Amino acid sequence: MPIKILFSALSLLFLSGISAIGQTYDEWVNRSFDYIDQDSTALAEECLKKAMRLDPANPRNGMLFVNLGTLQRTLGKYQDAEISYSCALSLLSEMPKIRQNRAELYADMGRYRDAIDDYTILLQAEPNNEEWLYRRALCRLMASDTLGARQDLEYIDTFNPKSAKSRLGMAVVYKTKGEYSMAEELYNALIKANPDSWSLLRDRAEVYYLSNRYGAALVDINESIKRNPNDPMSYILRAQIRYAKGDNEYARRDLNTALQKGASQEIVSDIIGKSR
Repeated sequence: MPIKILFSALSLLFLSGISAIGQTYDEWVNRSFDYIDQDSTALAEECLKKAMRLDPANPRNGMLFVNLGTLQRTLGKYQDAEISYSCALSLLSEMPKIRQNRAELYADMGRYRDAIDDYTILLQAEPNNEEWLYRRALCRLMASDTLGARQDLEYIDTFNPKSAKSRLGMAVVYKTKGEYSMAEELYNALIKANPDSWSLLRDRAEVYYLSNRYGAALVDINESIKRNPNDPMSYILRAQIRYAKGDNEYARRDLNTALQKGASQEIVSDIIGKSR
């Protein structure tokens, strides 16, 4: 057998089996930590699975399911991650962080109603948890429940009138409803309070773009990109602004940069299609 083929076969055996000879539960768990440190997420996932197969009744499996779900979410295995988080919840129902993880996963999957259900359960125990109220409001907004989103954000104001999250959420609500002047007013206040924030500049640039104020939008998005040149959605937005101004060549350059920074081809293709 040629050396190259032998090496490939041995590598495949290692990757798929990870050498199960003589490994204990604790050794599999420790190996998963080693692989995480090495950014070998898929191998860490396999180690956790092998540990739990070796000892299905181990009381530590609840936390292993949490870790497994997080690894799978990182790998984009959302359905597997949902199963892992749900198993963790069945074993450790008293730990709210697990339900929060699942709610965030549901939001990533676009299953906003399921995320809302999890946040609602969490809020029954901690009704004044600002983070959960804010996240449920965003999910309600994505689920076209603008009234529910507004109620969550206004409730935050009842116990924290200076909440930045409440203002940010309301700005998103106003933007979604097309009330751009109200959204701009809130972004102005947020930027004044957080002058170093690149993301707030990007969000205000979007409001300017949606209200056809392309010059102001370009100023904000250029400054946002200057502060954080690695956000793909900033280049997507600048491309949209440039298409609106007729600067098609520069817009295409921004879309290419967005792809290099991690934007999906689907989003880029959609922008190109709408610009024609």
